Amino acid sequence: MAAQPLKSGSATERAEAQPARAPTPVAARELTLRAVLFGCAVGVLLAAGNVYTGLKTGFIDGGGITAALLGFAFFSTFNGLGRGPFGKLENNVSQTTASSAAIMGFAIGLPGAIPALQLLGHTYPGWALVVWGVGVGGVGIFVAVVLRRKLVVNEALPFPTGAATAEVIETISTSRSTALFRARMLVVAALVAMAVTWFRDGRPSPIPQTTAFGGAVLGVSLASLSVGVSWSPLLVSTGVLMGVRSAFSMLLGGFTFWVCIAPWLVRSQIVPGPGYSQDLPWITWPAVGLLLSSSFVPLVMEWRGLARSFRDIPMLLRRRREAVDDGLAAADRFRLARPLLLVSVLLILVVARLLFDLPLLATAFGLLIALVLANVCARTTGETDMAPTGVLGTLTQVTFGGTGFVTSLFTGSITSGVGAQTAQTLWAFRAGNQLRASPRAQVWAEILGAVLGAIVSVPVYMVIVKAYGLGTVAMPSPSAISWKATAQAVIGGLSAMPRYAGVAGLVGFGVGVVLSTLARGRWGRFVPSAAAMGMAALSPFSLSFSVFLGGLLLLVYGRLRPAAESGHTLMSVAAGGIAGESIMAVIIAILIATGAL
Repeated sequence: MAAQPLKSGSATERAEAQPARAPTPVAARELTLRAVLFGCAVGVLLAAGNVYTGLKTGFIDGGGITAALLGFAFFSTFNGLGRGPFGKLENNVSQTTASSAAIMGFAIGLPGAIPALQLLGHTYPGWALVVWGVGVGGVGIFVAVVLRRKLVVNEALPFPTGAATAEVIETISTSRSTALFRARMLVVAALVAMAVTWFRDGRPSPIPQTTAFGGAVLGVSLASLSVGVSWSPLLVSTGVLMGVRSAFSMLLGGFTFWVCIAPWLVRSQIVPGPGYSQDLPWITWPAVGLLLSSSFVPLVMEWRGLARSFRDIPMLLRRRREAVDDGLAAADRFRLARPLLLVSVLLILVVARLLFDLPLLATAFGLLIALVLANVCARTTGETDMAPTGVLGTLTQVTFGGTGFVTSLFTGSITSGVGAQTAQTLWAFRAGNQLRASPRAQVWAEILGAVLGAIVSVPVYMVIVKAYGLGTVAMPSPSAISWKATAQAVIGGLSAMPRYAGVAGLVGFGVGVVLSTLARGRWGRFVPSAAAMGMAALSPFSLSFSVFLGGLLLLVYGRLRPAAESGHTLMSVAAGGIAGESIMAVIIAILIATGAL
């Protein structure tokens, strides 16, 4: 299964984590109507865009920093809306709501398990997926609420993305001109990306989807293997946000699999012929090997943190009584935590049994596993800033391998989704703790964002699939293909694999272990990323090449403009590029689905 990085900001924007400061009661305006409404508005856009981005690339952006910049810019421009200036705590509520909505597509499983099931011939009512997503999101929020004091306040784990979001909110409150410039660059980049996307996918369409490279390898035309460059602002922007190492690894992975291995497969008649759809069923297996090893190795090597996370599990099984040691115990407790868990679990069990036809005992056991592994995800996220949702979902898939495709995929999706929502909520809590915000206000913002994100994400997923398909050059769906392949391997064994694909999968896993181990050494920044190479193998080469261009742009820009603020501006432009294409692509998909285009 694809290891899907869940990030809320770029590496260059993450501030050095400072020791977390215990919050104190504040009288400043916080959970205001304007903050919530603006967070919902941005959350709708981010949620819709992330469905498209997740299906196309396997990566998503939590959007916390984007929401904070846009909130500041909007209320600085329209400063007559509301009483007084838009404060830091209001901005924090706004970005919390928006980022909670933004990742709900991931929590539901729309980039991975749900399209994997659809590729296997299983479809479900949209409203059922919405209810399922609300339940999964609610469990994730509950886990984060229980763990907040221990991980964020007492142990002061870095959660660098959350710290970076807080730093941005604090900085824009003092450096207004710089913040406005960054926000305007984000908006301009989004508008340019929207225009490019329209003239590529809409009417008229003078911009091609892809420009193929000429030439042949072993007598196989490179154009037939989708070797070229994709004209996609989103992909170039993704390369910027991924960083130089990952972007160059995407190029290496794409070149290895689609320029070197694919022609050999065609010439040896191991695959039916040249073409992305014909070669992908074989290439999927070594790619999944790379992805699995890239997820498992870091988790195993962080065994001390893993052991600590299991010591925290009793907190999830009983209500902790907080000691009144800093005057904040009453404000820090969320009295509806238990009802939130109860309602969320009931939603999952009812939908799973009545609509998904899952065994009740298997679903309940899957939820228990998800609660335990969400704790592992929380600590790993706090210490490394990476949420290992992919590997934890894989563990659950393997556990339920004997129950069939549907149960295996859905239970794996529960673990992955709960872990994703837990990580996002703890990032928000880390930002709020640094800003001395009310945890209770953030919990309400998280719940609202989760419900809104579920309502938005599912219909958007449906129109995107109707317009672009799944597992196509236009919509590669690499994560879905990885989920599907994992389920087939667990359930079908070697019989589910094409000729020699099982050996290739083992080789891919071994290469991934070596790369992931070397990446933790002194020269790790020069070692290719096994995860990025695996994602490149599951995507057409043209997409990987465009991501590489983004990394190249970041490298050149960093040499020409080394100042930190210049890098932050480029990240804002990249965030705008992702948002612009994804939003316009959703609009085009709606027009296609309704017959208007």
